[in-house]
Amino acid sequence: MKSLFKSFLVAFTIITVAVIIYILFSSTRPIVTQNEDNIIHPIVEIRKLITKENTINIIAYGEIVSSKVIKIKYRDKGRIIRVGKDINNGAFLNKGDLLFEVDPFNIKNDLKDKYSSKRIIALNIKKSNSKIETTLLKRKELIIQRDIIKTQFNNKLANKNKVFSKKSIDDLRLLLSSKEELLIGNKELMNSFYMDIETYKEEVDKLDNIIARLNNDLKETKVMAPYSGHISQFDIEVGKEIFSNEVLAVLNASDGLEVKFSIGGVDYYKLSQFANNGIGANLDIKWLIGDKYYRGEATINRIDGLINKEIAGINLYASIIEQSSNIPLGAFVEINLKKQILSNSILVPLSSVFNNEFIFIVNNGRLKKQKIKIISEEFNGILIEDDSLSGKNIVISRLSDMRDNMQVNILGK
Repeated sequence: MKSLFKSFLVAFTIITVAVIIYILFSSTRPIVTQNEDNIIHPIVEIRKLITKENTINIIAYGEIVSSKVIKIKYRDKGRIIRVGKDINNGAFLNKGDLLFEVDPFNIKNDLKDKYSSKRIIALNIKKSNSKIETTLLKRKELIIQRDIIKTQFNNKLANKNKVFSKKSIDDLRLLLSSKEELLIGNKELMNSFYMDIETYKEEVDKLDNIIARLNNDLKETKVMAPYSGHISQFDIEVGKEIFSNEVLAVLNASDGLEVKFSIGGVDYYKLSQFANNGIGANLDIKWLIGDKYYRGEATINRIDGLINKEIAGINLYASIIEQSSNIPLGAFVEINLKKQILSNSILVPLSSVFNNEFIFIVNNGRLKKQKIKIISEEFNGILIEDDSLSGKNIVISRLSDMRDNMQVNILGK
């Protein structure tokens, strides 16, 4: 028991001495103060903002297409009996070259029938004219006979001696009446002949229209290239039975070439900065083959009215300036569309822009948050409106913690 008490007493004494020594050292320790001027502040790199002429750039990719594309069809059914020389997918055709010919047998037979019908009608007209001539002669004879009888009748009536019997006068009257009836019948017969001729003429006009259509059909059995261009989707061969309006090939014109391209996202916003949304703007195109670039120029002529969901953008079409390029149909090309912005814009580094809303400028060694208005995002930075920023110093280095009114040191000072 005494040994346990003795050990406790020794331990208590040691702890008490240690506490006294700690208090003595703490009270005599020198106090170190630090002047704010000696604090090490973050170092940032700056650049002076300068207003100058800048350029909005839109880089896109597209394809050379034809502004004139026609689907080759035949309007009736038939059998192909001939195909143009050396025609296949990709072949170049000149205007007027034969594509294919359809068997014209049925059309030629129909034409023979119509020409035969026309000849028969011509004979009928000739026959009717002959009948009219005969009827006219009979009419003249009837008129002479009527006039003679009429003269005799009038003479007997005018005779005051009344030497003629009543019966002879009645006979003349009946004879005169019969001649008048014959003349009326003659006139009706002649009118029917004239009506027959008019009917025949109408039939001839109808046949002429049918013959003209058949001749046109016969001409169209030979299908020619309506303009010069390249053939594709070629599905034509000798002996093939075709249906009405079946698509047999597609012809792309070699002139009037266009570049079709699409843009979306930021580039779509850039396009809104162009006058008339870019319509009428000139662009540069280039086509890379091996290590050689083929270049050309084009002018935007139209824009699709709807957003293309498949590409999340909109299609544009630009007419290639004639004789400015050797770029062929179907080539995949790069497009560069530029617009010059006058001296109210500043190009700043991408790293200097935060949340597409603000930048930091340095004023008297402190950071100042500055809101900005973005014009466009370019490959070498972000183009913003001047907004009285020219001449101020922008921070181009990025810190992990940047705050408004934060004190910084400038690199190189």
